[in-house]
Amino acid sequence: MKEPLIIDMVHHNPGEKPFETAYTDPFHLKSLGFNGQCLKHINTIIRFDGLKGAIAPSEEEIEWLDKMTAQISKEIEKAKEAGLRVYYHIDLFILPKRIIDSFHEELIDPKTGKISVSSPKVLDLHQHLFEEMFERFPGVDGLIVRVGENYLFDTPFHAGNSAVTYEGETYSEQEIDGFVTLIRFLREHVCEKHNRMLIYRTWDIQNNRFHSNPEFYLKVTDRISPHENLIFSIKHTHIDFHRYARWNPCLGIGKHPQIVEVQCQREYEGKGAYPNFSSAGVIDGFPEVDQKPCLRSFVQDEHFAGVYNWSRGGGWYGPYVDKSNEFWVDLNVRYITSFLKNSHKNESSLFEEVTRDGLNLQIGDQHILYRLSTLSLDAVLKGKFCAVWDTRPGSEFDKFPTNQWMRDDVLGGWDLLEPIFAYLYEHNLGETAIQEKMRSVTTWKQIVDISCDLDLTHDNNMKKVIQSSCQYGLRLFSYIAHAWQALYLDYSLRQGSQIPLKQLENCLRETNLKWNDYCQLSADYPCCATLYRSHGWHWPGSTPPPGLGEAISDIYNKICRTMVK
Repeated sequence: MKEPLIIDMVHHNPGEKPFETAYTDPFHLKSLGFNGQCLKHINTIIRFDGLKGAIAPSEEEIEWLDKMTAQISKEIEKAKEAGLRVYYHIDLFILPKRIIDSFHEELIDPKTGKISVSSPKVLDLHQHLFEEMFERFPGVDGLIVRVGENYLFDTPFHAGNSAVTYEGETYSEQEIDGFVTLIRFLREHVCEKHNRMLIYRTWDIQNNRFHSNPEFYLKVTDRISPHENLIFSIKHTHIDFHRYARWNPCLGIGKHPQIVEVQCQREYEGKGAYPNFSSAGVIDGFPEVDQKPCLRSFVQDEHFAGVYNWSRGGGWYGPYVDKSNEFWVDLNVRYITSFLKNSHKNESSLFEEVTRDGLNLQIGDQHILYRLSTLSLDAVLKGKFCAVWDTRPGSEFDKFPTNQWMRDDVLGGWDLLEPIFAYLYEHNLGETAIQEKMRSVTTWKQIVDISCDLDLTHDNNMKKVIQSSCQYGLRLFSYIAHAWQALYLDYSLRQGSQIPLKQLENCLRETNLKWNDYCQLSADYPCCATLYRSHGWHWPGSTPPPGLGEAISDIYNKICRTMVK
């Protein structure tokens, strides 16, 4: 078996200032055991020089290209100095606007108005793209290709769309054929012609297509001849990186090697703002999932080719941490890389190794940190998710556990929570769900108490960061627990339940106190991550929908109007 690939990527938020993090430093990655670094945007600096019929770039575009080219050349050089293989993540299809304008009729399908994989011209252009790329940047060892999400916030001179478009609730043979055409082309021009690694990501935002439908996966990949430079990259979860997500059933099938995608700054679970020992669940399975394939078992599988780790990034916005307070990211990354070097070791032995050798903790602090880290898995699960909703009949078809009401640094409102509360009310499960939230708060209090026992005399900043993150979890999920209670009481009243108005008033008062306490966090603990916002999720540049904060305010205003009457 070849040496497994252990690749790291920092996925900076599209359109935002790059993160301040130790994980952009290839020498740091090398010291942790990574053998590859994944970077972005190399496909956007291809100039298509000498391409007959192409519109020339403007002065503004040339200036942008020169700046980006210098940046990419420097990051390749630095990664090579550190002894890492260099991979570039590219989205397909993304092309310069001037190239699309130059060959519009040949590229664009008149029925859809989109660039089509069935167009010979689009493949010709990408053949040119790869030839120019590998000639100009011979230090690039391979490409990690994504199809399905194209973000252009950082590339102002480019446009494009997904190389293959999903057309309905169920897949079509046309979709299968589109993927086969694309991957065969990439195999020929990346793996064979240029002898570079092609790591093809199966990721999509569906739960019945390439990423997690074994039938679809095999219908595509069985038509692709294996190649020593071809690997398929698959998230360890059957949907996105959520709890209540099963192990991806496409891992361990087919005739191609596979690399497992892992996220250490989980975008749906705080991004390192509060304790979340998620790597333990990735390696040995999360306790809420009965199905127990996990990374520990898969590393023994003949398909296993390595791990594609995202140390930082995924999702949008915050909560934001930087290199001074990315402790929980660091713990999860070190735990993953240590496991890949010592997969025979159990959880407690790995944790001891990471905290002793990587974080320089004394044995007493190792035990304290282990206790609060393992508790964090249960605290996050009960605080964010809703067990009776996420395990209801039919929940296996959900794309997003608990309707993805809480993600990045926003807290969703009635648009996402009302269907959940309707189910809880109909099945008389409201009290069960609220008690789950309150048990999370109890666990967070325990975590805070444990954190107070940390000594960490060798690193006072680490002590402050850990303790502030524990307070962050307690204050945030205390607010969430009371807010859920207030919303459920309000929903019940609207359905005709006889609930004393005073009970709702008291709950709202407590909710407001918890929110104020949470908002005080950054003043009490300046080293903590940035805070959640009370409105709903939105695309950059669009108006945010009402969130949890607005839902609470609406209930309060409704009570005030009732009292006036």
